[in-house]
Amino acid sequence: MQSNRIVTKSARSLILARFNTTTPNANSVQAPKPQNISSDMIGPPDPVSNLRRIIFKKSSEETELEKKYRKLRAEVQDWNQNFWTQHNSRFFKEREAYLKNNLPEGKSNLTADEMSVFYKAFLDKNWRTHLYYNKEWYRKNVTLLVLALQVKLRRIFKIKDSK
Repeated sequence: MQSNRIVTKSARSLILARFNTTTPNANSVQAPKPQNISSDMIGPPDPVSNLRRIIFKKSSEETELEKKYRKLRAEVQDWNQNFWTQHNSRFFKEREAYLKNNLPEGKSNLTADEMSVFYKAFLDKNWRTHLYYNKEWYRKNVTLLVLALQVKLRRIFKIKDSK
């Protein structure tokens, strides 16, 4: 009996702390300006794409190569964000339609085996899109890697941009 009271009291404290927090609502928080941050900042997962947005640090002493690298990272992030937002939106929409059409009367869910039919069909239908995505993802990442190496080598050997 004593241990139940302790657990209940602890649980109540956690619940009260959760609702009495002074942390602002996620929708009301504005992203900081890149020039005001001291390092890259990673945000919460997007509810549709499940990706975490990154606000890239903008150095006051940024060279042209570093600027090009930062901007390309942001472009790749936006491309990736757009792909997964569209893909996951399509997935959720098609899954809802599948459930609506295949859910037996009186049942609230399908089993994992029953849903596997939908998952396989969805993957088969979208394999070409995934193939294209993977090729582009690797190409973009190799480009980013080359730029990152150039930036790092210029920093190590203290090579200035030629203007």
